[in-house]
Amino acid sequence: MPVEPIDDILEWSGKLTSWKQDALRRLAGSPDISDEDRNDLLSMIKAGAGLTLSPSPEPVVFKKEHFGGGKHQPIVLKGIAKVTNVNRLASNASLTFCPNALTVVFGRNGSGKSGFVRILRTACRTRIENPAKLKVLADVYGGVSGLQSAEIVVDLGAGDIGIPWSPGNAAATELMQVAVFDTASAQIYVDGGNQIRYLPFGLALPHRLNSVCVGLKEKLEIERAVEVGNKVDLTAIAFGVSRNTKAQAFNNNLAKSTNDLEIDTATTFTEEDQKRLDAITAVLSAGAAAAADVNALLNWTDSLTVECAVVTKSLSDEALDQMSTLKSDAVSARKAAELAAGELFTGEPLPGVGGDTWRALWTAAREYSVKTAYPEAEFPVLSIGENPAACVLCQQPLQADGAARMRRFQKYMDDTLDAAARNAERAVDEAIKSAPMLACFRAADFADRLEQVRKRDNVLADAVAKFQQSAVKRREAAIAKLQGVGAETLSELVVLIDDMTSFTNALTSEKEELAKAGISDQRAKFVAEKAELEDRKTLAANKAKLTMRRNLLTIDHAYSRAIAEVNTKMITQRANELLDTHLTAAVVDRFDAERTRFDIMHLNVGLARKSGKINAEFQVDPKTTLTKFTSEILSEGEQRALALAGFLTEVALTDGSGPIVIDDPVSSLDRDRSVKVAKRIAEEATKRQVIVFTHDIVFFNELCQAADDINIEPVTIALFSDKSAAGKVDAAGMVWKGLNVAKRIGSLKNDSAPLKKILAGSPADYEYKIKGLYGRLRDTYERVVEEVIFQNIVRRGTDAIQTQLLRYVRLTDALAIRFYEGMTKANTYSHDNPAADTVPTPTPDEFEADIEALENLVRDLKEEAKAAEADRPQMKK
Repeated sequence: MPVEPIDDILEWSGKLTSWKQDALRRLAGSPDISDEDRNDLLSMIKAGAGLTLSPSPEPVVFKKEHFGGGKHQPIVLKGIAKVTNVNRLASNASLTFCPNALTVVFGRNGSGKSGFVRILRTACRTRIENPAKLKVLADVYGGVSGLQSAEIVVDLGAGDIGIPWSPGNAAATELMQVAVFDTASAQIYVDGGNQIRYLPFGLALPHRLNSVCVGLKEKLEIERAVEVGNKVDLTAIAFGVSRNTKAQAFNNNLAKSTNDLEIDTATTFTEEDQKRLDAITAVLSAGAAAAADVNALLNWTDSLTVECAVVTKSLSDEALDQMSTLKSDAVSARKAAELAAGELFTGEPLPGVGGDTWRALWTAAREYSVKTAYPEAEFPVLSIGENPAACVLCQQPLQADGAARMRRFQKYMDDTLDAAARNAERAVDEAIKSAPMLACFRAADFADRLEQVRKRDNVLADAVAKFQQSAVKRREAAIAKLQGVGAETLSELVVLIDDMTSFTNALTSEKEELAKAGISDQRAKFVAEKAELEDRKTLAANKAKLTMRRNLLTIDHAYSRAIAEVNTKMITQRANELLDTHLTAAVVDRFDAERTRFDIMHLNVGLARKSGKINAEFQVDPKTTLTKFTSEILSEGEQRALALAGFLTEVALTDGSGPIVIDDPVSSLDRDRSVKVAKRIAEEATKRQVIVFTHDIVFFNELCQAADDINIEPVTIALFSDKSAAGKVDAAGMVWKGLNVAKRIGSLKNDSAPLKKILAGSPADYEYKIKGLYGRLRDTYERVVEEVIFQNIVRRGTDAIQTQLLRYVRLTDALAIRFYEGMTKANTYSHDNPAADTVPTPTPDEFEADIEALENLVRDLKEEAKAAEADRPQMKK
């Protein structure tokens, strides 16, 4: 059992992604899918690509039961109505077509045929390369203004409906079943090929899926342009210099896969990093003087650190308390000694013995005695040998009471209380002398040095300044306490040793780096480190841009995935494989069959598949390297025949193809092929509604004859124009020349019906009328000779002689006599007769009898022709 296309498509669909299977399901059951369907499919694609977190419809797997064949609702083209402002067509012009079989519209040049055809070719399906050629003009010579419009009347199975038409608007989907062939499309069929737009047997599904993909791709690309567009460029980071740093490498290599932690790490830039950058910048820009400055500052810092340690120890709260105690102890010891002296020297002639002034005097006297007056003797010297010594104070010899007083004084001075007092006072004096000098804190260049510190460490500079103020105040407080003077309340003393040590270490490193900066390879390392820090700082300042770019790259990648999902390459490949399997041979065979019908199989042309994304195209191949355009090789007549073959091939194999409209099909054809085309079109009218426009009266008759031969009654319409407008329908029907024998007899019957009434009202009018009718009766007898007796073997206006039809020709004596008698009578009453009443005017009944006689003669002649063919079997094809 042969495999059907739908089975191949089902097998192929199982390998597709779920949204494509769902798309095939939707396409299989309908000639077209809705915007809602497209939105659902787009949502599935975006969800699969990670573009949206919102829920999307659940895809439904494509199954054979979903395939409804995509059948089109059969359409019948009923006519064109309400024509407004189109070419020279009359206002509100209209045409009504036969709903089945064949409609032939005849009109001479300028009668308006092209206006109606142009409406149909812009409203229906036609082959066109340049859409501008479909432009429909208004009457360029008329004064009518306004929009061009018309109504295409169709029947879709539920009665007539009007589909509005205006140039430039999208054609209605239903009218795509109507195919139009004219001169413009004929050129494309010759040079362009055949496009099978609605493929049979379900083969349209892959091409229609491609069409959906193309539309979805366009939507995705529009969305991508809005969501991403050039926004990635806007996230570019401007580095001062393009160089090979880690920061710039990270920026250049940023991808959708870069995570937040990686961005955070790459953009970390701390205060310490800034300090390091400042230090390296200073090192690289510094010279020998800078190194000397740092060295001097380092020496000062070392001294300041030592001074801070001294202050911290010597001027602490505890040390100041000890100074207060030292002073207090000295005062207390002195008071104790003075109290004891008061008790010892109560009888002295002068007051103040034992006091400070007296003790100073005593100390001076002892100093004078020991060093000058009696250098070899122990103070006090009271005697020299047996003689009293001279007093070191008054220079008089010491008497007994004076010597005794000097002994008392010495005893006092040697007393423990006084010695303790003196020791205590000496300790106070020593404490005052040993108070920290604060050489650094009180130096004239302290402010300058502090500013150097501040450039490197503002916090430390503030701390040092505060410490300096506290140290000076504490020294003043220490002296005051030792002098017994009250001191102001002091602030807390902050220990700076550790901070100063760290600063000293930093200065030492700076000093070392300044030294290194003078060495080329070390300097290069500093330059590289500075570059890394600068670029990392730039990267940190643009962290938001990095995150935005990463997000945009993520979105862009998702759109790339989504767009990859609507790629048509693999679908097109499979569609072409299916065409080659199930259709190509049918198209080629049908094309050759049509060429055979038109007797152009001798033309060295072929047909090869050349499919696009959404159409199956079969290209006409001229099989020559001279040119690729068939129209440059073939004659105009051959081109028209070839184009008709392509057109009829297309409509025969197009799924859902409905009525066809053909404009001037025999342009440039010889009469022999014209007859073949007429027969082929008549045959097509047995399968579908066919509407033909022609200006060729001979072809008109050929087409009507061909229709009669296969028992089709064509509907004929005659168009004409006058000075006011074109596209007017002749109310009398087809022109007399275009009527065959049967139609002429019918016309004579219709026109003879009112004869009796005319005769009763005006014998003169009757005579005029009957004479004309007999003239048309004579014309009909003449047409009988051509059409019935000689079976169109020889036809007026053509050079073709169909000798094979002689098998039908046999005229008996009886039939010849009947023909002669009828023709004679028609001649008699149609010619001008003498004024005398020698030839009486026939009555209406006689004319009816004459028509009946002709009708019977035609019937008998046809029977005789059949009998003749039966008697001549050897003459049959």
